Amino acid sequence: MMKRRILVVTGLFVLFSLLFLGTVAQATEYKIQKGDSLYSISKKFGVSVNEIKSSNNLSGKKLMPGQVLTINKGDKKEVATSSVREKSKAKSVSSARDTSKSESASVYKIKKGDTLATIARKTGVSQKHIMAMNNVSPKNLRVGRTLVLSKAPRGSSPATNADEDLLEDEEEEEDASMSDSGSEIACEKQTEELLGMWGSVEERKLFIKVATGFLGAPYRLGGATVKGIDCSAFVRKMYEFFDIALPRTAREQSNVGMRVNRNELVEGDLVFFRTKRPIGHVGIYIGNNEFVHASYRNKAVRIDNLDQPYFQKRFQRAVRVKGLGDKGGT
Repeated sequence: MMKRRILVVTGLFVLFSLLFLGTVAQATEYKIQKGDSLYSISKKFGVSVNEIKSSNNLSGKKLMPGQVLTINKGDKKEVATSSVREKSKAKSVSSARDTSKSESASVYKIKKGDTLATIARKTGVSQKHIMAMNNVSPKNLRVGRTLVLSKAPRGSSPATNADEDLLEDEEEEEDASMSDSGSEIACEKQTEELLGMWGSVEERKLFIKVATGFLGAPYRLGGATVKGIDCSAFVRKMYEFFDIALPRTAREQSNVGMRVNRNELVEGDLVFFRTKRPIGHVGIYIGNNEFVHASYRNKAVRIDNLDQPYFQKRFQRAVRVKGLGDKGGT
C-alpha cells in the first residue's frame, strides 16, 4: 500500500515537473534594440501586443533601449485573430473604395476627340450599352454631353417636372381607326379571372429575377426581341417564359387577369399608365413600390418608382395575371 502511494506521488511530481518545464520553455527574454516597438516585437515573436504588456506589467507603449522583456509564446491565438481582423478591415476599406469608384464612374462627360470606341475603353462599358442607354450613335456625340453608363440605382430621387414628357404614345401598332375615348376603355369588360397560378413563392421571385435581368435592353417601338422591344412586348415576353399567353398591346393586357388596388400590389402584377391614350404604357411590379418596364424616352428597359410625379399622376390600374394560394392571393 505504501509503495503504491509513493508511486502515485512520484508520478504526480514528474507530471507537474514536465508541465512546469514545458511552460517555462515557452517563455524567452528579449533585449530591446533602438527602433523597436511593441508592434514590431509582437510580429517578430508571433504574440500579441496585449500579451507582451501583460507579461511585463507595461501600461503604456514607451520602450527603452536595453530594457529586457519576457516574451511568452504560449498564446498565439490572439495574434492570429488580430491578423484576421486587420485583413478583414483592409478588405472592407478596399471594397468601399471600389464601390465609390464604381459609383463615380456611372456617368461620363464627352471630351473633344472622344469616340464611342475610346469612351468604351476608358469606362469599360461596351459601345452597344452606351448607345442603348443614351440613344446616341457614333455620328451624334457632342462635346460636353454627359453619358449615363449604368442604370439609376433603386431608391434614387423621384423625377422632377422636367420629366413630365417621360412617356410617349407607345402603342402605335394598334389599329389607328380604334377609338381612344375613355368611355370605350371603361366599357371594355375585365375578365376578373387569373390566367394561372405560381407554383411557389420562389417561382414568382424567379420571374422577377428574369424580368430585371433584361435591364438595359434597347427599346424599339413595335419591337419584340432583345435587339429592340416595346413596353407591352416586354411584358408579354416575360410571361411567355412562364407559360402565360398575354395579348399584344397594353390596352388589351389591361383587360385580362384580376383587377387589384394599388395598395394590394404584389410582385408580378401589371401596372398601367395613361399617355396620349387612356391606357398607353405597361410595366411589371417588382416590389418596394417599383416596376420594370421598357421605356420609350430612355430607350431601354429600366426600373422606376410609382411615386415619381409622372407615374403617380398617370397611374390607371393594376391587374394580377397569376395568383399564389387557393384564392390567388399574395
